[in-house]
Amino acid sequence: MVDTGAGNDWVRALPAELDGQRRLLTGLVAICERDDAIRWLVIGCSLSRGAGDRLSDLDVGMGVTDDRIDATIPRIRHAVDGLGDLVDSYHHLLGSVSGSHERIFAQYADRCQIDLVVLPASADAGAIRDVVVLYDPDGLVNVREERQAVAPGQAREWAFTAWCALADLGKYLRRGSVWEAHDRLGQARAEYWKLRALAARVPDPQYGITSILDFAAGTVAASATSTVSDLDPGRLLAAARRLADLLAAVGDDMPEQHRAALPAAMAAFVTADLAAADLAAGRGG
Repeated sequence: MVDTGAGNDWVRALPAELDGQRRLLTGLVAICERDDAIRWLVIGCSLSRGAGDRLSDLDVGMGVTDDRIDATIPRIRHAVDGLGDLVDSYHHLLGSVSGSHERIFAQYADRCQIDLVVLPASADAGAIRDVVVLYDPDGLVNVREERQAVAPGQAREWAFTAWCALADLGKYLRRGSVWEAHDRLGQARAEYWKLRALAARVPDPQYGITSILDFAAGTVAASATSTVSDLDPGRLLAAARRLADLLAAVGDDMPEQHRAALPAAMAAFVTADLAAADLAAGRGG
């Protein structure tokens, strides 16, 4: 059995800045304690790592007895709505999760937010990153410290997605569609941050810039600001070319197996395509 008071102790120990989050977490634990269908409650992400601030949302998971989950979810929705001065809430199914479950998001007037995923109690809550157990009277949650390594194929997918976004950017600039080009620039940069996080060996590189800022903020080069642009076509193109340079170089800091998996041919093609773009002359390059 697990000491169920440990969760309340962790909540009480949160700094004063997190009074709003403490109030909500205390309420969530109380929901668990009065509903015997709820068998565990965990929290992950910034608060569980000690990196949260007064604007951090609560990324929480809740396990419900498998054969009672469908009947229990409406009660949980109602209880979550009543935890504070509710602005609005939303519930839906996650495309990445199969079986009975629900995501409940609640926004409160003090800017606090709950992002709760309700799962069957048999689900592997220990796989949630940086998880802290708040309620688990049956000892069902097996917290694992090790993190799943990023496979070379995943690095290739991130890189290919980034290069495809830059290829689209060149296409949209040639068409004069600056909004679509701007959108693709942001998409490409988001994938670059994942690769940069992988190269910097930070935990959870799939979270990109979030993981970098949490674990290795000093690795963000000042030159990265040159990958940001407004809607001016020339500045968009310049930012895309700079991002292409960073993408092409990021593999240098990766393990050999990841570097070898990167799409070198796509990188060379898109880099040359962006270099050939001649927007001032109105040509496709």
